[in-house]
Amino acid sequence: MIGVPVQCGEYVASNSEMEEIFPGIADMADLMKGPYSVRFIDMDTIRIIAPGGREYLLPFRGFTVNRALMDQAIAEQAVEEGAELMTKVTALDIKGNKVVTTKGEFEGKVIVGADGPFSRVARSVGLEWPVSSPAMSATLEGKFSNTCDMYFGNLAPGGYAWVIPKGDTANVGVGVWPRFKGKLDVPFQAFLRKIQLPAVRGTGGYVPIMGPVPRTVKGNVVLVGDAAGHVMPPNGGGINTGMICGRIAGETIHEHLMKGTSLSDYEVRWRALVGKALARGVKIRKLAGHFFGSDRSLERAMRFLGPKRMGRAIRCQRLFFAR
Repeated sequence: MIGVPVQCGEYVASNSEMEEIFPGIADMADLMKGPYSVRFIDMDTIRIIAPGGREYLLPFRGFTVNRALMDQAIAEQAVEEGAELMTKVTALDIKGNKVVTTKGEFEGKVIVGADGPFSRVARSVGLEWPVSSPAMSATLEGKFSNTCDMYFGNLAPGGYAWVIPKGDTANVGVGVWPRFKGKLDVPFQAFLRKIQLPAVRGTGGYVPIMGPVPRTVKGNVVLVGDAAGHVMPPNGGGINTGMICGRIAGETIHEHLMKGTSLSDYEVRWRALVGKALARGVKIRKLAGHFFGSDRSLERAMRFLGPKRMGRAIRCQRLFFAR
């Protein structure tokens, strides 16, 4: 089934937040019809919990979605526009214009790799994978606040743990260093105990956390979404950026087929719109990495930054001065 299993926190930043983070973006209401049609609850605050328990409330507009229904709605839109939908098919290799799959070979003038951080499409044509971190999450029932909670410290080494409310349920998870050694279930279960939730089996996955790959176009192949590293490094959010860059890919491919526009224009266009912010996010992520090794140093750094600068950090904005 499309969108199952869900490997996503299911949190979406509002259109107004995206327009602030990526100046020049247009027609967000049309682009984000799918996510908005399956939203659970609206939120206007992110709560950051420091290692010692100190809380910081950051104004940030967003909402949670049913990711499976969102993916299905987007697929339905594609079919309505003329796409042919095939399920239970796995791409194995790319050979020129041919895609080798578990159900035979298919030919395409342009091939889009939107197959996650360990993209077979990317590997088949010699493009790099994004640097990604392991994560584990589960959906639990209970009574939850209407804020997105992010817990920092050694309970989630090198990353953070989260509680993202969806009404009577919440997505609860842990993301850690890319170089994390050991069983991810250990910090995940420890976090569940910390916030007094029952032990459950989590679903594992990987999230790009160090920005886009150096190249997202090679020959007749373009990469989009997690395969391209289109994820905001400080917070791991990728739904908005994936859809923004996906639209740019679609428009460029259309122009390539109809007018002969170079596919390399896709690279130029998405980097012009979201590249600078994502690059700042990488710098913020690297800076934070200097403090993640010690709860004490992380606590001090968070007190120094305060809620205003932390709010700028999760938006991939300059920390110490604005333009």
